[in-house]
Amino acid sequence: MKNDIYDYLIFKLDSEYTEYEFDLISIPPYEFIENELSLEPYEYFGEIHEVLELKTKHILMYFNADILMRVEFLFPGNIADFLKQKLEEMQDIVLPEYMMLILRKDKKFSVLMYQNKLLQKQN
Repeated sequence: MKNDIYDYLIFKLDSEYTEYEFDLISIPPYEFIENELSLEPYEYFGEIHEVLELKTKHILMYFNADILMRVEFLFPGNIADFLKQKLEEMQDIVLPEYMMLILRKDKKFSVLMYQNKLLQKQN
């Protein structure tokens, strides 16, 4: 059994841009500020068979100073409940500190997003 969350999620936060540079394409907006950090968004076009036993429609990666800060997996359809169940089944695995599931009914897709704690709003 896999015991590291990144065995399932594939892309490890804080990894370097150079690990993926030949499989990425820059997407607009080419740079934006979030929580006082500059983020550069990319779409991943490398080979991914499955994430949590599902095919993804798109994989978006956000870098700050060439360090991976956020990953978004976009899945077709409403599969938020399935994703939640898969994550709950993972015993003894530490999830990223900030992770969320989003259902975009208007766009008809589900998003699994995880990010570095530096992007969380500080109160």
